[in-house]
Amino acid sequence: MALISLLLALLIERVVHLSAKLQLDNVLQRYLFPLLPSFINGGLFSTLVIIALPAILMYSLLDVLAGLYYGIFTVIVWLLLLLVSFGGSDYRRDYRQYLKALSRNDLEAKGMYAECLDVNSERFCATLLTQAVAQQLVWLNYRFYFAVIFYFVVAGPIGLTLYVVARSYHKYVVQHHSKRLKRTGIHRVMRIVDWLPARLTMFGFALVAEEQAALPQSLRSWRDLSTPEFDLLGKVVYLASKANVKTDKCYDYTCYLVQLAKRNIIFFVTVISLLTINGTIV
Repeated sequence: MALISLLLALLIERVVHLSAKLQLDNVLQRYLFPLLPSFINGGLFSTLVIIALPAILMYSLLDVLAGLYYGIFTVIVWLLLLLVSFGGSDYRRDYRQYLKALSRNDLEAKGMYAECLDVNSERFCATLLTQAVAQQLVWLNYRFYFAVIFYFVVAGPIGLTLYVVARSYHKYVVQHHSKRLKRTGIHRVMRIVDWLPARLTMFGFALVAEEQAALPQSLRSWRDLSTPEFDLLGKVVYLASKANVKTDKCYDYTCYLVQLAKRNIIFFVTVISLLTINGTIV
């Protein structure tokens, strides 16, 4: 059932683009997190409470729907949960506008849409900005697709709810309390929940890329506990792409890395399908 739900959700997500207002991240940031100012400034326990609340609601809903009409309503809830967890409609729109700016060499628009993708354009020259945006796009693909698939398959809808709430809460803290981010509980939580899926996606990048120099780096990342996952993924991505396209070819470089990210998702969905057919994953 998990595989069928996942494949259906991926198909629907490709065809039907949900409004950003309907995505779970935006719903939580608009209605839940602003109601909890005292918890926002709290530590690890407060963070765990915030993350657990939506997961408890999801568990209660699935418990009520369990067995009704041969599980049809349960599958529908799974599908809806996946659809509101995928994507990042705002980021996808800004990515397309960024590519258009690259194609016409519009430096002002390039910097503006880089900012929309959470990249500070003033910190980089033109070439380094291209690398930074491409790395950010790969990270967004990981956060909004790979990690969603991983937690849905490994931990079910409850685990996925926990991850998406943590992801959304982390973004909220970055936007409103960025100066004290590293002292917050959510920073520690995200380092933990991103540890395994981030390294799996690095390994996948190394396998699907034509350049094999990325494989040793992806293996070394399993022993590196201090470097943030964002930086580790950036190193692997750079090594995976440097032999195929030059970073000064902004449009080609960005498109190539996004294509690698898509190839990585397809690779792991194929692995999940084979494990499901084999009976390893139910």
